[in-house]
Amino acid sequence: MNKKELIVSRISSFPTLPVMTHRLLKALNDPENAAAEIARIIQIDPALTANVLKAANSSYLGFRRPANSLSEATFRLGTKWIFQIAVSSLIYSNLNRPAAGYDMSGEELWRHSLATALMAESLSTLLKIRDSGLIYTAALLHDMGKIVMGEFVADCFKDIQRIISEKNISFELAEEEILGVSHTEIGAMLAESWHFPTLIIDCIRWHHNPDLYSQNEPAIDVVHIADATCLMEGIGLGRDDLQYRLSDKAVTRLNLSSNLLELAISQTLLSLEDIENMFR
Repeated sequence: MNKKELIVSRISSFPTLPVMTHRLLKALNDPENAAAEIARIIQIDPALTANVLKAANSSYLGFRRPANSLSEATFRLGTKWIFQIAVSSLIYSNLNRPAAGYDMSGEELWRHSLATALMAESLSTLLKIRDSGLIYTAALLHDMGKIVMGEFVADCFKDIQRIISEKNISFELAEEEILGVSHTEIGAMLAESWHFPTLIIDCIRWHHNPDLYSQNEPAIDVVHIADATCLMEGIGLGRDDLQYRLSDKAVTRLNLSSNLLELAISQTLLSLEDIENMFR
């Protein structure tokens, strides 16, 4: 078994996401019934219900009177916000794991993933891009391939660095050359094994290289820009992350102005710390 085959074989042992993640995504795509259906799905799981109500009643949101039910929380906060908290709660345990070869603790990886998801959501709203639920989920999961790849990257890190220096290529391409597969490919394979929609799989696979995608897909550009911007802000930097560049073409395709980008960054930074506290 070569290195790639060994890495791919680890996918089957990676913890699966709760089935409710898929149900929430499906419910969000039915606007007429989304609020009631999302509340119904959340109520099945007492721990998830408690997490959502804890978030809804956090000091960050500043309500004078606590929400005592999911229906009240949904009415106050909106379906999209409740969806984000629920999906983040479900995915938290899968992502709060160290990625050793990238020199990232579980907490650092989770913080970067959450920030990227918040940034992607902000950009989607400001740019009026559809499928914000899928984009948020894809951004939250975009680096999960690093968890699978971590120990293999650690073992071959010197070789990866040597190839980067000799050939002036990205960390991702160096991964492919040394290990036969990159963390973006492994992340996409994981998402595919969990039967996620194609859009989520493609956002994960191409989040470092949106210009190589065969079609014009705004969701991929949004996740790419969200990831790159969070890295430039120093949120969750690993060994590899300063070696990726923001695609000017992606910015142009979205017609994203510097003012809108700055607004999205401000919104993300303002909410990140408080929302992080909801998961502690």
